[in-house]
Amino acid sequence: MRIREFEWDDGNVTHLRSSHGVEPVIRRTKMGHYAAFGPTLDGRYLVILYENKGRGTIRPITGWDMSRSERRYYRKSTGG
Repeated sequence: MRIREFEWDDGNVTHLRSSHGVEPVIRRTKMGHYAAFGPTLDGRYLVILYENKGRGTIRPITGWDMSRSERRYYRKSTGG
């Protein structure tokens, strides 16, 4: 399977927050990519790095389990 587009908008964020209790935090990196921070439904805390290809398309680059400092950043950013 080849994914050609990934669509993300405020509706996605609202649904994740209200239906699943997930509050994603997105920030731009020094390299010009974006990092999305958030928990999975089974309790893992992940960072997903991606680039914005334009015209509403993003390209996932990599992902990892949050470090302790990344978890602190995430919790501070979400007020939790």
